[in-house]
Amino acid sequence: MAEKTILVFTGGGLCPALNSILLGVISKAQTNKFKILGGLHGWASLLENGKIIDLTNFNVEKIKDIGGTFLRSSRTNPLKVPNGLDQIKESIKNNNIDAIVAIGGDDTLGTAHILSNQLGIPIVGIPKTIDNDLSQTYWTPGFPSAAHYFADFVRGIKEHAAYTLSRIFVIEAPGFKSGWLAASGAYGMADLILPPEEIINCRHVVEKLEEAYLKNGNYAVVVISQYAKFDIPIVGRSDEQSDQYDTARNIFIGLSFTDFLKNELKMDVRSLHPGNYLESVKPIEVDKKLSILLGEKAIEEITKGTAGVAICLKRDNGDSTNIEVTTCTLESMAGKGNYNFLQPEMFDFENFKVTQKFFDYLEPALGKNPTLEKNEYLELQKEIIQK
Repeated sequence: MAEKTILVFTGGGLCPALNSILLGVISKAQTNKFKILGGLHGWASLLENGKIIDLTNFNVEKIKDIGGTFLRSSRTNPLKVPNGLDQIKESIKNNNIDAIVAIGGDDTLGTAHILSNQLGIPIVGIPKTIDNDLSQTYWTPGFPSAAHYFADFVRGIKEHAAYTLSRIFVIEAPGFKSGWLAASGAYGMADLILPPEEIINCRHVVEKLEEAYLKNGNYAVVVISQYAKFDIPIVGRSDEQSDQYDTARNIFIGLSFTDFLKNELKMDVRSLHPGNYLESVKPIEVDKKLSILLGEKAIEEITKGTAGVAICLKRDNGDSTNIEVTTCTLESMAGKGNYNFLQPEMFDFENFKVTQKFFDYLEPALGKNPTLEKNEYLELQKEIIQK
């Protein structure tokens, strides 16, 4: 087999599964006796003054169980850089690159789709984002791990801090205009969840929160998406990050909503924001294993000469927790019209809770509906409250 030179890079935001995907890509390329290069800072690696390193003899054991990405990242949009396309073509020529594996979210893969027909070499995309907002894949790598740790965070706050201090906590969940990660707070027994898919009636939230607070024994936890929308002016603020994709991020809406609840309830309400912690954690086992397989599949597609595709996950049978690795077109996965929002049948906006269908969806990663299982510590708390 003629030697190929393949470039791999990670673009966009951080997520727990990136090093696992890289492990799959690099190890498979090494097995196939390809030359494998790593681009630093995403698409910026192919621009003037970009950095590319040789990973052909890289020991992948170094990143086996680690979250994050050792290749770093950026939100560089080469299509907005003067002569960006020419710079990329020159870099591809100088480094003798035969194919590119682009790992990223909507913006990174959207650019990959646009460039796939302009660079003259195969580009294979691999999705990633804790937001879980890309279509054509059962979930995005990184989301299951973020969901696991977010649920654990919510559970700890409710079982210990909220209960002990008789307090209401508002926990803000990341998620770019989709409520998947916020909804995972249901695995942490959140009392109310406020995703961004519909406009939320604040008076109704107050009523439901008062009910939950009293039912629990004078404590409660509310999860709010950073992009939640309300029927009255409750907003966060822009983080003012430099972004060549014109993406304005909204943060700290939880602080504004906490102030609202304090005024309405005249109670002790605190705001928490786990934020980037959820992007930085070690991937859980199922996330790691599938991400490695996604990386390996990318090299397999390049070996076959496939171009313009994305590697994705598919769950054929809802009765099985088995998830398979397959492919789709980059065009169908990336782009502003392809967002994957929290599905209506998975959330009850009347009660601000997920439905059983959401628990079914995440069962392969987080297990069965925890509300149906006995929790001895919660039972103990109820006994104490009733005394």
